[in-house]
Amino acid sequence: MDWKKKIRALFHDPIIKAYDIPNHENISLSFLGILREHYERGEADKISSSMDRIPLPFERTKENRIMVSFDELKNFVHPLSAKKLDIFSRLPSYEEALSKIKENLLNLKKKNDTDEKLFHALWWHLPDLVDMAAFMPADTRFPNHSIIDHLDSTSALVGCIEEKTLQASLVSITIGPVQSFIAAARKTKDLWAGSYLLSTLIYAGIEYIGKNYGFDNIVFPSMRNLSFTKKSLKDWGVELLEELNTLPSPDNIASLPNRFVAIIPQKSVEKVTDEVERTIKAKWMELAKQAIEYLNQNEAVSHCDADYQLRTFPEIYSTYQPLLSPQEEDIANLMSYYHESDIGEYEKLLKSLTELGAYKPNNGALYPYSFRLLRSKVDAIKNIRYFEKFIDHARNGKTLDGDNWSGDMKAIIEVKDMADEEKVDKLSALNAVKRGFSEKRGVQFPSVEQISKNNKDFFEKIYSLKTDDFSNNYFAILIMDGDRMGKWISGSKALKMGDILSNTIIKRDGENIPLSCLLSKKFESPEDKKIVSSLLERKAIQPSYHRTISRTLNIFASLVELSVKKHGGKLVYAGGDDVLAFLPATTVLSCANEIRKMYSGIENIKLNDESKEISYEFKDEMLYVNGKPYATMMGNSATMSAGIAVVNEKFPLRAALLIAKAAEKTAKDKFDRNSFVVSIVRRSGQITKTGSKWGSKDYDVVNKISEITRFFLEGSASMRTLRKLKFSEYSKGLKLNESEFIESYVPYIIEKSEVKKEKKNEIKDFFRNILNLNSHYYASDVDKPADLLLTQQFLWRGDKR
Repeated sequence: MDWKKKIRALFHDPIIKAYDIPNHENISLSFLGILREHYERGEADKISSSMDRIPLPFERTKENRIMVSFDELKNFVHPLSAKKLDIFSRLPSYEEALSKIKENLLNLKKKNDTDEKLFHALWWHLPDLVDMAAFMPADTRFPNHSIIDHLDSTSALVGCIEEKTLQASLVSITIGPVQSFIAAARKTKDLWAGSYLLSTLIYAGIEYIGKNYGFDNIVFPSMRNLSFTKKSLKDWGVELLEELNTLPSPDNIASLPNRFVAIIPQKSVEKVTDEVERTIKAKWMELAKQAIEYLNQNEAVSHCDADYQLRTFPEIYSTYQPLLSPQEEDIANLMSYYHESDIGEYEKLLKSLTELGAYKPNNGALYPYSFRLLRSKVDAIKNIRYFEKFIDHARNGKTLDGDNWSGDMKAIIEVKDMADEEKVDKLSALNAVKRGFSEKRGVQFPSVEQISKNNKDFFEKIYSLKTDDFSNNYFAILIMDGDRMGKWISGSKALKMGDILSNTIIKRDGENIPLSCLLSKKFESPEDKKIVSSLLERKAIQPSYHRTISRTLNIFASLVELSVKKHGGKLVYAGGDDVLAFLPATTVLSCANEIRKMYSGIENIKLNDESKEISYEFKDEMLYVNGKPYATMMGNSATMSAGIAVVNEKFPLRAALLIAKAAEKTAKDKFDRNSFVVSIVRRSGQITKTGSKWGSKDYDVVNKISEITRFFLEGSASMRTLRKLKFSEYSKGLKLNESEFIESYVPYIIEKSEVKKEKKNEIKDFFRNILNLNSHYYASDVDKPADLLLTQQFLWRGDKR
């Protein structure tokens, strides 16, 4: 790889381009001079620019070209929700930004003595070379994405240019199985090991691409701020500036999904996919043999050779899609794949815009359709399960026992529990690897008993309630997942161009005008107006869109551990939009509520990284770091659902995990997402399940549940009164409709407890709001609000009455 060329591509535009567009090439020249490079603007920039925006009319004519100076631009547009973010006044001054970038570039150049090391260091620190880089637009006419995304894309494409033509492919690699591999566990550290091993294996494939092409070539997931990446850079001799590392990079957290998408030169695709598969499998066998050897050294008994079982894992699915050109042949092929597609209309739109003075479309113009084809191939290939011929082990002609944890394979290794030598696990090779992997690494992952012991201390810490008489031996497994992530990635939920341009406000001639209006004014004929209308209806599915989602999920995942730790829990996995954590029963609902707000970037959630003395705050659909806007989050229109299993510390871990997964499925299916479901398994074996929507803009269900339950717990009203609000158990055959229940029954029960009028109205409003929020899912079951309060009571008190 020509690393010098990639450095020039990474700085072909300065991060502060928007400040001084006419002079931006000279600014880049000054930056590249510090790096001992010359200025170069090539085909990669043109193609990357074409990918990130639809061609505007009049681009080739100076008279009518639509231009917007940074001084005129009033706001940044949230890339996922279209919210107007009025934050440009908080950007550093031009002089301050220029000085800061030059200082950081000089320090990085001094520390890294080869082009390869320097490129990796520049790429890692690019968003943090100056404050608020995420809000510095690549194009002031499309202020919905950061120039960082454009620079990453240009740098990734520069190695894919052949004779001034883009020859690139999108490559997708997925490994599995995921759920069955992780769920086979007896201890918390086994569960952690399954998750962490999967992240380690997918990273082995990503690392191969990072080493040979650069981590900027990874479109999804974002590779910055990850401990995996940071360790690789250190191993390669890359010197970083620790003071610029704004976000945490937690160790021993499974932080990667089981798939990635990369941009690769077309000529190298088959070689890359083969090498990535070989690298992943080699990494697995290396880790597996080390783990089993470690167990054998610690009195494990192996009955058979493990290789036979080890070779069945992992399953790897790889496919690729060349980036299409706007040539007739490629368009014809597209139309043959998607008969209902709008590709024909899009082709006409591009031709019409070209006739109106737009730049001629290049290979970047069809990125949305190339990505769609890739997803179709991924979906198709995952429906085919590849496996090697496999006949499980027998000994002396007799079938061996099944694996203790899952039964999927025969137990060929007997592993002594190092904490309890009388306990012996009979395991398959795959599950033995997980135990050996965690033991060899010396990971001190807390047991469920240790998690449940945090109930009292963190109950008092989170809720500021003191209690001497406390006994709660329950812990919780929390599983959270972003809602409709498939639609977000595919672009079904992407903004339309009209959403972006109508929320891009510019000040001109003393007025604040949406850019969409300015564009429309330039057309008079009905035909031309129709062209503009078609342009505004187009979905903005671009590399910057995917990189924005990737970066946002990366930021979210890097901070989840702070919330889990704050609530006395231990994070197992936070990668992309997925979360798996162990928590005390007392704090799990509060933690889940906080995490879903972090994901959206709402409601002033505050966290602190005491090791770095950095504060984080989520509000206005953004993340603030030390009081300054740092990046956009997923936005108010993006939500999460949670499944929570609450069980006694003696309950089987594998069964608890399945219960949590089932609760999450109920939250998504029955409650139609943006909700939570709690399943409680009492010591008696009784299982109760209840759930709700998280709330509305002005009504936080979890907070309100806590407030009301606290009111009863503090003795302001008897707990018996709370149980009487469960209508079916105390109504003695009385039949009431929902309105009569809220207006008559609830006030009657509350008044008998001599509750103050204000509190009585609050409780009545709670019942009304819960039933309204969940009217489609409760089927007029008026017991459900009381069930939520009784669930919170149980989470706080356990079995104790």
